[in-house]
Amino acid sequence: MNPSPYPVPFTSAHVRARIVKILLIAGAVLTCISLFAEVLSLGFPLLGEDQDVGDNPVGAALMLLIFLLAMLELLIYVSTVIFFCVWLYRAADNLVAFNPWSRTDYSPGWSVGSFFVPFVNLVVPYRAVKEVWQKSATADDLLLSTPGAPAIFPIWWLFWLLASFAGNISMRVSFNENVPERTATIISIGASALFIVASVCAYLVVDAIDKKQEEAARKVKLGKFAEPPLPQPMPNVLAPVTDPNYSQQTS
Repeated sequence: MNPSPYPVPFTSAHVRARIVKILLIAGAVLTCISLFAEVLSLGFPLLGEDQDVGDNPVGAALMLLIFLLAMLELLIYVSTVIFFCVWLYRAADNLVAFNPWSRTDYSPGWSVGSFFVPFVNLVVPYRAVKEVWQKSATADDLLLSTPGAPAIFPIWWLFWLLASFAGNISMRVSFNENVPERTATIISIGASALFIVASVCAYLVVDAIDKKQEEAARKVKLGKFAEPPLPQPMPNVLAPVTDPNYSQQTS
């Protein structure tokens, strides 16, 4: 039974947001370590194809470290994408709970799916995330005005696009034998730096939306209303009197 005047119950996305933030921090830390290892490789060349481990032990150790970090970064990145999509879907779906009489420009499915559509993913995901923040408020608050997104939102999206482009270029360059290894390393360092900034900004965006939704949920107490007490049985006034003193008093 849902005694709340809001027909759609609110389902908190706080746990999902916390997982996303932890993964973003882990990814940023790993990328920092990887960036440091790549900087070291500029001064200590990696193990060449015609070299043995004994000929260049430092280069062999750096190569192994960079490889392991790359595998961990890939695992964390895939996990972050999955949990971010799960969180964003839930957060977008909660907009109906806050204001069931207001229409949204982007459905929960499209908010997530737009990230994977070429060219569309340059604009629509940012607008969808921005809408989630703007409409994560009670109906009364939205009647007053529609707030603009904080400055961190466009900054996050700018660095996300730059990091994506730089990462794509770095991957293509790393497989091009005509590009010097030093040049490929410098491009990879730049891409890693952009990714770190994008991760920090994404953390702040997720945190801002999560806090706003939890605050709005506390205001209207969606899904937290206590159920009304069960009705008590009425006494049967027509039941026969069983008190023996009653007949003596009336005689």
